[in-house]
Amino acid sequence: MTVPFQGWSSLLAIHFAPVLFLLVPLYLVFKGPLFLLYLQVLAVGLASIPLYLLAREKLSGKYPALVVATTYLLFRPLLNGLLYDFHPEMFFPLFILSGHYCLTVRKNVLLFFVFILLALFIKEDFAIYVFFYCLWLLRSTEPGQRKIGLMAAIGSALYAMSVFIFFIPHFRVQIHASSAYEFISRWQDYGSTVKQIIGQCLAHPRRFLYDLKLLPNLAGLANYFLPLMLIPLLDPIVLLILPPLFIGWLSRIPLMGTFGLYYGAALIPFLFLALLQALTRLKQQKSSDPTREIVKWAWILNLLLIFSLFNFKWNLLVPANYRNIHNFPAVRKCLKMIPEHASLAAQSALIPHIPRRKSIFMLPATGEAEYILLHLQLNPWPLSTAQLRELDGRLQRSAKYRCLFSSGGLQLYEMKGAGATPGSSGENSK
Repeated sequence: MTVPFQGWSSLLAIHFAPVLFLLVPLYLVFKGPLFLLYLQVLAVGLASIPLYLLAREKLSGKYPALVVATTYLLFRPLLNGLLYDFHPEMFFPLFILSGHYCLTVRKNVLLFFVFILLALFIKEDFAIYVFFYCLWLLRSTEPGQRKIGLMAAIGSALYAMSVFIFFIPHFRVQIHASSAYEFISRWQDYGSTVKQIIGQCLAHPRRFLYDLKLLPNLAGLANYFLPLMLIPLLDPIVLLILPPLFIGWLSRIPLMGTFGLYYGAALIPFLFLALLQALTRLKQQKSSDPTREIVKWAWILNLLLIFSLFNFKWNLLVPANYRNIHNFPAVRKCLKMIPEHASLAAQSALIPHIPRRKSIFMLPATGEAEYILLHLQLNPWPLSTAQLRELDGRLQRSAKYRCLFSSGGLQLYEMKGAGATPGSSGENSK
């Protein structure tokens, strides 16, 4: 797996995500980014099934289970993760909730290990979260589950060590880069290696706690806990969110520290397992007045549903948000005008629509590309809108490139001497 427009000849040197290999056969059939987006939404939605089945078993009823599953599907941080590209992290709720259901309800050890393995394969740091989840299983009252949890924890630890010590350094050497983990700079204040960072955190706990900036960061977690009425805090399994919290808070990336977009995917399955366990405890509380107990339980469930509805991103239901840009046919026309083996530079919003092309550059880098494709009305990242327009102006004035196609903000430039594309006139289309 390569990411040519980022200059990475091996994605595994940057993020060790073997789960992507499982998608390759499907991607060969369903080409393009839309397939990945549909698959991501499907995976997020399917996670509600094991959650529903767990809730039905724990809460002894279809209505409470339906409320819990609906709360998950309406959960704003979960939906935010679907709004920005494709990320395998969004598969984590499906794998963890399915594995938990297979172990605790179905008693199917084989399927449990399959889902744990899939969760490990999501990305290198997720092996840490899976390890702590498996350790948590040691608290089970069932000896069989404790044994399985210990085996899974040992396997997760060995996998994590092999990834960070062997696999990632091996692939980084192949791309002629330092063997150090690509994102170690996020924690550069604590050292240049994983060992140094962990050692500094343990040796200087006061500094570690200070750098966490607990009060500002805890305020950011309100988006995760308030829609659930703070109920997950009633069960200790909520502590499983601490490893991803610490890793995010200590990073130097603001979005990662606030768990915006897909960065919150590592928290969500543990929050809902804690919600489920806390609701189970509340339901099991005995009262001398059965009627009062029924009314209290009904209020809890209904308020949880109301909070979820209030927090839902209702603008997602606006049909206009799901229409293709009006000139998308022009985008497809442009792509057909570019020879298959020609080098191409494009902005990040257009690159996913250009599969199977070895020489791709992401703007502002052009790398002497024969063709440059940009859209002034799409997300200009990593450029600003002003920078993208300035680049377009330079290309229009350039003696090196000529405008081959122009329509509704879509601009295709061809390097002079690259040769006209078969079937195109070489004239501007207005």
